[in-house]
Amino acid sequence: MESTSTIIGVIITLIVILPILFIQRSQTSKKKKSKKGFIDEAQKNNLKVTEPDFWGSYYALAIDENQNKLIYSKIIDEAHNTIIIDIEEIAFCEIVRTNRTFKNKTTFKTETDKIDLVIGFKNSNKAKEVLEFYNVDVNIEMTNEVPLLEKWEAKIKSSIHRKEQAA
Repeated sequence: MESTSTIIGVIITLIVILPILFIQRSQTSKKKKSKKGFIDEAQKNNLKVTEPDFWGSYYALAIDENQNKLIYSKIIDEAHNTIIIDIEEIAFCEIVRTNRTFKNKTTFKTETDKIDLVIGFKNSNKAKEVLEFYNVDVNIEMTNEVPLLEKWEAKIKSSIHRKEQAA
């Protein structure tokens, strides 16, 4: 009787643990593939990135300080959607949050649906670029997106001001 209970306990434990291990391994593999794809995409565009940032398993951002270009990538359906921006053309960048407010029994609750880094250009005819950092439809849980976004906003603004002072 005890050996049967032990066997059943081991089987139940395996049923619970194996899917978790499989999901974790799959996510790690997806992140490695995403990082490699981003670096390959940068190299295809003759960019040498230093200190790239990756978050979720879909997003990447880096800067080529020699060419003064920003490279951003978001993976959609296994394809890297890459945006390359010449920092010298940037007039401003700002963080834009899209929130949703709803009533939760007695109180109102606000949840973030999306956080973007919006980049405007000196040439006003050129449309703003929206670099998505968080989207509730892509990642259910927000992790380190906000500090990362603030870091990149400061880095881009610093690059803009350095270029203005040099001119």
